[in-house]
Amino acid sequence: MKNSKFRGVGTVFRYTLQQHYKTASVRIFLLVLFVIAVAAFPVFMTIRGGNEEVDSTQIQTLYLRNESGFAIDAADIHKDERYKSLTVTETAEDNDALAKKLSADEHAAAAVIALDDVKGYQIKGFYGEASAVSDDDMYTLNNVLEDALRDAQLRTLGVTQGQIELLHGRSFTTVIRADELKAGEEQTDTATHAFVNLAYSYMILLLITLAMSYIFQLCMEEKVSKLVESLLVSVEPMALLAGKILAVTVILFGGIALIVFGLVISYQIAKGMGDVSFIKEGIVEMFEFDPSKLHFHPGTLCLLILCLLLAYATGAFYSGIVGSCCSKTEDTQQASIAVVMFVMIGYFTASFTPMIESDGANLFVSLFPLTSIFVAFPNYICGKISFAMLLLAIAIQIATVLLLARLAGSVYRMMLLYRGGVPKPAQLFAMLKENRAAEKAAAARKEGSHGNEA
Repeated sequence: MKNSKFRGVGTVFRYTLQQHYKTASVRIFLLVLFVIAVAAFPVFMTIRGGNEEVDSTQIQTLYLRNESGFAIDAADIHKDERYKSLTVTETAEDNDALAKKLSADEHAAAAVIALDDVKGYQIKGFYGEASAVSDDDMYTLNNVLEDALRDAQLRTLGVTQGQIELLHGRSFTTVIRADELKAGEEQTDTATHAFVNLAYSYMILLLITLAMSYIFQLCMEEKVSKLVESLLVSVEPMALLAGKILAVTVILFGGIALIVFGLVISYQIAKGMGDVSFIKEGIVEMFEFDPSKLHFHPGTLCLLILCLLLAYATGAFYSGIVGSCCSKTEDTQQASIAVVMFVMIGYFTASFTPMIESDGANLFVSLFPLTSIFVAFPNYICGKISFAMLLLAIAIQIATVLLLARLAGSVYRMMLLYRGGVPKPAQLFAMLKENRAAEKAAAARKEGSHGNEA
């Protein structure tokens, strides 16, 4: 019976994992990554400082030195339930005099509102050394004073709060087709589309780049150690490559899962320390995207995982093809350029496509194999392509992965005993053609010899 081309996959897979994880530096590195992930959100909240609003206050008296030029009404401060009993005393005393008053009253605080030529109006809050007032309490009062100052400015200018909010409100642009308008669906705005494309393609870039470095190293191990001849006796070349790529997959996604698990624990710890809503608000404000416009549904997470795996598989098998052509360590620098170019084409396509706002462009880059893994899923959740087009894109990606896997096996088998420089693409395909012709001729001679024996 003919031996399977995948004979020995499990053996190679287990051996590669054992070799990787038995290294002390690898285990220490994973432990450090996990500790950093667990500490991420708590450390960030600690560095962020005592910027947490309180539910009740210890401040009974406020000495207010107002240098803004706008008269602040104490009623605006008392509108906040936490400070409705606060005694507000306006003063022009200097800092030394205010410090004496704060030292004498543990439930007293002082605030100075001044105009800075560079930063605008600044509100500084103070309390005594042995005071019952906390940083969070003073921070909360400063926020209330900021609103009171805004109210004073509006009254002076004769403009209402609602008018100011309309004036400074943000605008989002979007393009809607007639069928989407009829169905009540909307595409996301350009800023949101650009952010999602960049974030997703950056994940793909990291996955493929990390896979490339691992796979290059593993593809060269036998060549460098001169163990190829021994291995080929018990393991098929295709199984050798497939086992290594599977091992790299577990290594990479296992490390990512460990980091995600650490971040989940970190987030739960941070929630116990206080309000963490500022994290999402900060990201939304920084990158100017509207997450409410994304087309999420219960199956979106499954689609995300599937698309990430297909993107990784595409990059991994492509790296296997290129890595198989390396005979020595120096060759990896030249070979990595081919993988980097492939990744950067997809990454830059994902970066610039949202700016075009063309249905035809979105459809083309979603279906074209070179760019599909970078933009198909983001385009779907942003409403740029339909679910049917996403399924077609996934089908094309699966076909591409299978084609690359078959080609990677052929190249790896052919290049195992190769010791020359990295061949050019045309030279590589010519070598493949000659190798297949030789294999067919050998098979024909074998069949002929069996016929003669019969």
